[in-house]
Amino acid sequence: MKTLLKSAILALFIFPLNACGDESEKTAQWTNLLEGSDINENWRLVSNPKDSQQKLIGKRWSLSDGILELKRKEIAKGPGGSIETHKKYFNFELQFEFKIAFNSNSGIKYRQLNALGFEYQIIDDENYRHNAATLRTGELYSIKKEESPRILKKHTEWNTGKIIANGNHLEHWLNGQKVLDLEVGSEEWKKLYNKSKYYRAGVKNFGSHVGFIHIQDHSDTGITFRKMIIRKL
Repeated sequence: MKTLLKSAILALFIFPLNACGDESEKTAQWTNLLEGSDINENWRLVSNPKDSQQKLIGKRWSLSDGILELKRKEIAKGPGGSIETHKKYFNFELQFEFKIAFNSNSGIKYRQLNALGFEYQIIDDENYRHNAATLRTGELYSIKKEESPRILKKHTEWNTGKIIANGNHLEHWLNGQKVLDLEVGSEEWKKLYNKSKYYRAGVKNFGSHVGFIHIQDHSDTGITFRKMIIRKL
């Protein structure tokens, strides 16, 4: 009985009711990306596409008790580097909680190839040294700035995030509020993309790839995640 009760409590922790929609939606549809204690089980180091040898994730990254953390300040030596899932996704819903360290910058990239693709920006809005127009948490990096008010907690507190990518439709959520709603290929999209750095750089087939979920190491202090679950749509 104790074992059954413990399993039920764990299921609610990993797959909260609001993450799974109505009761007819089975939790088996969701994958917990922070399960276990071996970070290399669900994640791998983003390597140079010309390098065929896959390397293990360095000790600046850690996974323990469902907490994924990048520490650069505390751990002076050893590799960090951006990481990505073993599996690829195109239509998906990703939910997560995060804390961004003081004066730090990171992001979650998706539908990307060789680290070029859509990015859910994560940044210390209040303190970061470069406060560019499209460098606010929850925005689509280098593409769209949202004018709507947002609730971003201090760098010491947990925030909730969500990404929905379904066909041409993209949504970014921050602390329960939708902060990005965009149709790829629309007239609005074309105007925004043509002003982006990706267009100026001549990136081909931007955001059209079935790609890994990619967490950026921006060489800043660090980023922490928990309760990161994903399901294909």
